[in-house]
Amino acid sequence: MNKANRFFYILLLPLLLYPYLGNTQENKILLEADFEDHLDQGLTKDLINDPHIDRVQGAGPDGSAAIRVDYEGYDRGSKRVIEKHRFGARVEKATLSFDVCFDHAFQWVRGGKLHGLGPRRTVTGGSQRRPDGWSARIVFKPEGACATYIYDQSMEKKWGISDASQGAVFVPGQWHHVDFQVHLNTPGKANGFAIIQIDGKEVVHSKNVIFRSQKGQDTLIQQFLFSTFHGGHTPPCAPVDENGDYTTIYAYFDNFLITQGIQNNQ
Repeated sequence: MNKANRFFYILLLPLLLYPYLGNTQENKILLEADFEDHLDQGLTKDLINDPHIDRVQGAGPDGSAAIRVDYEGYDRGSKRVIEKHRFGARVEKATLSFDVCFDHAFQWVRGGKLHGLGPRRTVTGGSQRRPDGWSARIVFKPEGACATYIYDQSMEKKWGISDASQGAVFVPGQWHHVDFQVHLNTPGKANGFAIIQIDGKEVVHSKNVIFRSQKGQDTLIQQFLFSTFHGGHTPPCAPVDENGDYTTIYAYFDNFLITQGIQNNQ
């Protein structure tokens, strides 16, 4: 091979290999926690120090450690178990994955919150919408259904917008793998979306979402929202025992992973 041909081949090689190498930025890991090590660092430390969370050795889907969340009933549903964690990157699209097992005695009641993603300044809890603020979470619903729960740019609304699964997707006592894909809209366009996959199957697809109406780094995905509780905010949202008294029930979580891009795991 002469010098001219060799030089041309060197220039062409990246183009030839690109389909096989993939987009490494798309697969970049932004955050992960499996509760096996680094117990005194980052997200893992924050979670296992929460009074409503315990690390349980051998409780994970593969026999590894997992965390158990206590859903303690009270007059506003169950006690809020919330941790916000910045992961040091700002991206337009990301996939949150985790494993969850709701205990055999888990009560769905009227539903409640699960985890999600957000920008620098999230909007949750019925707060006023802002051009630079939004949030995207999953909710569990009666009988084990699920839904998206998104604070978008619908300024006239107090609560988040939602699209629900067709029937139950969670079975108490069984481990499930959850993938939550969030793709932000281009400001000025209704082209954002959020997708929930359970055990590799798409069960919810929220389309044409306007997450943000303002450009800027602060509006990009940059926070993990660990957020799980019953409610609502009234007594009928709470788990109760056979006597009608508030009780505590449990769910287990493991293998949290946030990656840049939309990871299609179907």
